Amino acid sequence: MSVKLNQRQGIGYSIILDIGNSCTKLFVVNDIKILYSAKYKTIADLEEIFVMFPQIKTGIYSASGQIAEETSNFLNEKLDYLVHFTSETPVPINNLYKSPETLGSDRLAAAIGVNYFFPNTNLMIFDFGTAITIDFVDSDNNYLGGNISPGLSVRLKSLNFFTNRLPLVSIPSKIEEIGTTTTTAIETGVVRGIIGETMSYIDRYSGYKIIFTGGDNFYFAEKIKSPIFVFRNPIVFGLNRVLRHNLEL
Repeated sequence: MSVKLNQRQGIGYSIILDIGNSCTKLFVVNDIKILYSAKYKTIADLEEIFVMFPQIKTGIYSASGQIAEETSNFLNEKLDYLVHFTSETPVPINNLYKSPETLGSDRLAAAIGVNYFFPNTNLMIFDFGTAITIDFVDSDNNYLGGNISPGLSVRLKSLNFFTNRLPLVSIPSKIEEIGTTTTTAIETGVVRGIIGETMSYIDRYSGYKIIFTGGDNFYFAEKIKSPIFVFRNPIVFGLNRVLRHNLEL
């Protein structure tokens, strides 16, 4: 990190890296507008971004996986201010998780991002990805925690992996009421199991605004008969808000 920008200068253009275990996503934002997004593979991708957007002066990255040393060195050289989002980074909501060092940065960032658009609101955030996470933020802007269960693809693969005879089934485009073959039995059982699980939360927390995000969110959004909001890129908006919060400290 180098010199902190004066709050009155504003943030302007910022770069955000969401570094996962399998891939890294790169975003350029201006205030709360996403101007550019892509998968990041090599340092040449970063060099190209700074040619396209020479106005970038600040940045933040969140790493579930490892950030390459050349990437962090490049960003530190290019930026006036860079934040590595960790459990010790100041955040604009109250984090009540009892083991913050074990909390996935993506979960907290998503909660912060959704809270930015729905402040002082009871929120229940479903992220339908490799894992299904259900996270809670209350109307006092407290992050309360949440639950984790296997995602759709993981459930389908596990039935094949941990049994001798059950086939590996792809994510079905349609599901039946009752499976009439082994394939449709798996499809129906897994998908309706997730729907039932989701509806049990929605019924239990009826006063909460329901948010769907993650790679499989549209798949389940069309199958859930309840008022929901589909939210794209909450992690990006959350990281951007964390960056702004730290610039203002």
